[in-house]
Amino acid sequence: MPAAVVIGSAQSACLGMKDVRSPLYVLFAAAVVNFFGDVLFVGRKGAWVGGAAGAAWATVFSQYAALTMFIRWLTTVGKGKKTSTTSLNKKDTVIEKVDLTNPILELMGECERGESRRMRLRKSLKSFRSSVVKSPDSAMPNTSNTPPGTRSARASSAQSTSDQPFSTRGFLAGRFSVRKLFQFPTRNDAKVFQPYFIPVTTTQVGRVSSYIAMSHVVSSALGTASMAANQIIVSFFYCLTPVADSLNLTAQSFVPGIFEKKKSEERSAALKKTMVNFMKAGLIFGGIMSSMVGMMTKLGKFFSSDASVLAEVATVVPVMVGIFSVHGFICAGEGLLLGQKDLGFLGKAYALYFFVVPYFMLRVKKAALSGAANIGLKSVWKVFLAYQLVRITLWIARLSQLQHRTEKALVVEEDLDQ
Repeated sequence: MPAAVVIGSAQSACLGMKDVRSPLYVLFAAAVVNFFGDVLFVGRKGAWVGGAAGAAWATVFSQYAALTMFIRWLTTVGKGKKTSTTSLNKKDTVIEKVDLTNPILELMGECERGESRRMRLRKSLKSFRSSVVKSPDSAMPNTSNTPPGTRSARASSAQSTSDQPFSTRGFLAGRFSVRKLFQFPTRNDAKVFQPYFIPVTTTQVGRVSSYIAMSHVVSSALGTASMAANQIIVSFFYCLTPVADSLNLTAQSFVPGIFEKKKSEERSAALKKTMVNFMKAGLIFGGIMSSMVGMMTKLGKFFSSDASVLAEVATVVPVMVGIFSVHGFICAGEGLLLGQKDLGFLGKAYALYFFVVPYFMLRVKKAALSGAANIGLKSVWKVFLAYQLVRITLWIARLSQLQHRTEKALVVEEDLDQ
């Protein structure tokens, strides 16, 4: 758990600075360590290092490997990394972060400042399209008609260099020590995070409660075959949910930069268009995940050869298709709400889910133990499907309300100015 907490913080920090590659490298390496740990330990016969214990140890080793790699990545400057010429100390490394907020606003809005940027984008797309049609295998032409050695060409080259993806590698070089991990934060630092603590914690606890209630009902009331079938279903579920979770993390990384801008028509238009684009992405992701869930009956035989277990899995597949068809919308909507710092609403919603979802899960348990007909594993996942539908309805309604407030505030400000 100590390693998991630090890894989660480091990952969130990287994503908050719009560095999506560094966490990918580190967590992929950790997954490789976990895989080889499973291969090495799970097959052993020892009670402390084999079987389920071996799988657990593999996870522990992968977590601390990820922690070590994250610390090394953040504190070690890569080869060829240039230092800032304005640094007073040559040992200090200053890495400049690329801020994409203004370009996003200008591209999405209708402001005059963004007209030239939009024109350049359209010209670039046209020239790219024409060059591909004329000669797909040829190198990209110089569409600017500017000699390579001129000032404009040098400026263009510098601009393309600055547009390289920002990386947090070496970001803490010279500013970090392991000892600092064990120090309590200062009171001022704690005050910065205090407003987020209760809403975010409530959100996480509320989210986890539904999974705990589901496992309790299946293990205590539905029998061994249902437990085995549920394990197969949950394995697919946890493999697919990160696909849509990426929308949540992406929204949390890019929306705050737009949201923090001064209230204007460009900001309002950018927020609205961002919401629409994320929902479109959620639709695509939902379609992909639903199609993959449809393969669960065919792939289930690799998890179990028991016919009764596979039959249980087959009954839940239609419900799982419904769950994942809206999961992309849910993740995108939640990320948009977090990006706009609507923590109070999310905290209250998940505080409600913390009680409501387990309540309906336990009703399924009561019905199963009383011998009611047609109560089984499918009933449990139907409750989860209802939970998904409630979440997406609330998220969309809340996002629409926030957008309406933004547009209404603009109208009020314009009336006051006049």
